[in-house]
Amino acid sequence: MASGSPRLCEFGDFRLDRERRLLLRRDGVPVPLAAKAFDTLSYLVEHAGRVVDKNELMRTIWPNTAVEENNLNQNISLLRRLLGEVRGEHRYIATVPSRGFQFVAKVRLSTEPLTHEPTGTVSIAVLPFVNVSADPEYDFFADGLADELIVALSQMDRVHVIARTSAFSFKGTQADIRSIADKLGVGLVLEGSVRKSGTRLRVTADLVNAADGCQVWSARYDREMEMRDIFDVQDELTRAVLDAVRPNLPVQPAIVTKYRSNSVVAHELYLKGRFHLFRMTQSGIEAGVQYFERAVEADPTYALAYVGLAHAHRMHALSLERRPSEIGPKAKTAALEAVALDPSLAEAHAVLAFNIYWFEWAWETSESHFARALELDPDSADTLWMYAHLPSNAGRHAQALAAIARARTLDPLSGLITAMEGQMLLHAGRTDDAIARLRDAIELEPRSRVAHLFAARAYIERGLFDAAAAEAEAARLLTPTNTQAVALEACANARRGKHREAEASRGQLVRLSRERYVSAYHVAIACNGMNEPSEAIAWLERAFQERDPMMVFLNVEPTWKNLRSEPRFRTLLQRMNFR
Repeated sequence: MASGSPRLCEFGDFRLDRERRLLLRRDGVPVPLAAKAFDTLSYLVEHAGRVVDKNELMRTIWPNTAVEENNLNQNISLLRRLLGEVRGEHRYIATVPSRGFQFVAKVRLSTEPLTHEPTGTVSIAVLPFVNVSADPEYDFFADGLADELIVALSQMDRVHVIARTSAFSFKGTQADIRSIADKLGVGLVLEGSVRKSGTRLRVTADLVNAADGCQVWSARYDREMEMRDIFDVQDELTRAVLDAVRPNLPVQPAIVTKYRSNSVVAHELYLKGRFHLFRMTQSGIEAGVQYFERAVEADPTYALAYVGLAHAHRMHALSLERRPSEIGPKAKTAALEAVALDPSLAEAHAVLAFNIYWFEWAWETSESHFARALELDPDSADTLWMYAHLPSNAGRHAQALAAIARARTLDPLSGLITAMEGQMLLHAGRTDDAIARLRDAIELEPRSRVAHLFAARAYIERGLFDAAAAEAEAARLLTPTNTQAVALEACANARRGKHREAEASRGQLVRLSRERYVSAYHVAIACNGMNEPSEAIAWLERAFQERDPMMVFLNVEPTWKNLRSEPRFRTLLQRMNFR
């Protein structure tokens, strides 16, 4: 296909819109691609049938920039995986040894409009409402309105709603609506604003057709209100948006907003808890715990508040390294209460499953609750990425990767989900694919602690120890109290010959472990990286005794491949009872 040809192309099960920078499957589901990966695919498709020299590709994709050939190879590997090629298969991209690459699939030029959704389906993104009040603390109400609409729209048949994380990634930006729709692969975008002054509340909302930028519907609500009137405003806005979307769909049943508290105070505290928890900072997690605790005090029958509390406790233990024996029971108690209050609440079963997974290692019980959560809500991106941990760490990698890929489709701009997929690719032995995916995650969310941590692990496995040390340092600077970053720095420094720095990091961990709870699993990483296998196993045995949540990775973490023949290590694996 010659340069300058039409920008809309079809090949295999995919459609490529080069002008709008979109790759979609035949069913209309967008395929998230980082910028350079898209450029690589676009150039190969444009020159389909011709062998494109590697140097030509690199000059085109990275003009005026010196890059290693490995960057190009990683893009090609990523594209092959996203196009569904298995190892050794070349249905789309063929490697020509010593020369370059060739796009071998038949490319068809298309004149049909490229739609974002299959016939009879509506796809929509609900952006966070902008708080234009004088009080920035009222952000929680603006976010809560968007949350309420996402939940309500998700209950409609044949409506594809972008998950919260991706939609909220545009918060505080000035991105154009059409650009947002392109990135999320949706046909409709809902945006709005909230202004509160004294007892006066104004809410504006606009539903925009992404194809032409025209308003499908808009409204403004002015109220003299007290906090108890929040429910009325949320309900009225939700009904209006549903009515605006419904004409584009087959007959829909009435939507009833579920899981809400009858207590305005409890609901406000719940919204504030979510607002702070989603900040993913130490102060945010601690504030989230406090708000959720106050919410369940205000309404002991509020199931969603218990779900929030269970998640907050889990994050307290994993992100802030609190002793599992203290935090685990609190998290499980909250999750059990949520299930007891509302057995039909998918989020309740999911958070119970995840806490049982981390703190009790009861794999079958965890899997049964995940199964129930997915039965109740099969399109929950959060449940899918949480569930994917279980088959991944049991060694059922195909099952895990299918679940996490589905989660990323539902929440395409989530840095967390993208990073989790990178971690699971690493555990599946696909190190180069993992590195490519983790680079995508860092591009999506440069301040993602977990993405930098997982990248450090992947670079250590790849033997790129300078890059590993840099990623570990980035994670440590983002969260100075995180000992996993220190452990990975020790490992990377030891492997690149900086033994004094490695010993200093390991010594820091040991000293800290005498003062506060430190994950023994992390200390073991440092010891093993410094070629002290016996000491590493001793710390892993301590981690087992302390029920360290990180032990769930023992079966698949490549860090331990040198220990797998050691009897003490094999005993630990047996005692973990991985299935």
